[in-house]
Amino acid sequence: MSDRIDEAADVLHRLLLEAQDSAVTSETAAALLARKDTTGLRYVLLARSCAAATWTADEIQAALDCDPDWLTAEGADRLIKQLRELAMDSDADVRDEAQRILARLRPREEWARDPGRDAI
Repeated sequence: MSDRIDEAADVLHRLLLEAQDSAVTSETAAALLARKDTTGLRYVLLARSCAAATWTADEIQAALDCDPDWLTAEGADRLIKQLRELAMDSDADVRDEAQRILARLRPREEWARDPGRDAI
């Protein structure tokens, strides 16, 4: 994907919200998240906020929830940092999505301090 991603914003948005083919939505979201940058995540969050069809929102959410990079310590730390940045984005829809995800997450520092964690 080009470093000039903003030039393709309209196309990316249409691909993420593709109503006829869920694979297009999934693959576009996965490609943007694979960039591991705030810009790619921002486009996915914006599309998630605009997804009218339930399955489209579900496909985008699945891409967010199933990103294997976020299962690593480095990836989880990067995600939290990017979400915190996007929680202050100029676009209210992006802000809301970032805040929604952050509310669902427990920071890794809490996992390490949780005494009941090993009991499960």
